[in-house]
Amino acid sequence: MRAALFCLAVLVVSAASPPVAAADEGARQAAIRFGRALTSGKAEALRAILPQKGKVRLTLVVLGPEDGAFAASQVEALFRDFLAGGKVLSFEVTRFESDGKTGAFAHANASVVDHEGHTTQLGIHLWLEPEGDRWVLREVKESAG
Repeated sequence: MRAALFCLAVLVVSAASPPVAAADEGARQAAIRFGRALTSGKAEALRAILPQKGKVRLTLVVLGPEDGAFAASQVEALFRDFLAGGKVLSFEVTRFESDGKTGAFAHANASVVDHEGHTTQLGIHLWLEPEGDRWVLREVKESAG
């Protein structure tokens, strides 16, 4: 009887785990998609992870300069403007945390060529939240690499 209860408990815990893991993976993939959009030079690829409702908070120096809350179309336009004269050479997610339900944080390191042709290393911090069945950007913040 004890063995049967133990097995039942293990099955219940196992059955509960995949949705959180799947949600974490969705958020992680959104962070990776952000990096791929920038390294490919295709700002329009950001659309898949930009919110349909609400704004995205940007705190950018090299990739901007911008500081404020912006609608999805403005975020895409801002990154398009940067990519017209600058380039993101590399982007690697180095830290990721998520509760699987309400939010996820990703830290990435990026190598960037600015509009003046200078290469610099940046830390990029992303905050993501679920919107419907997908994870979307809610904040992008730069720090010295």
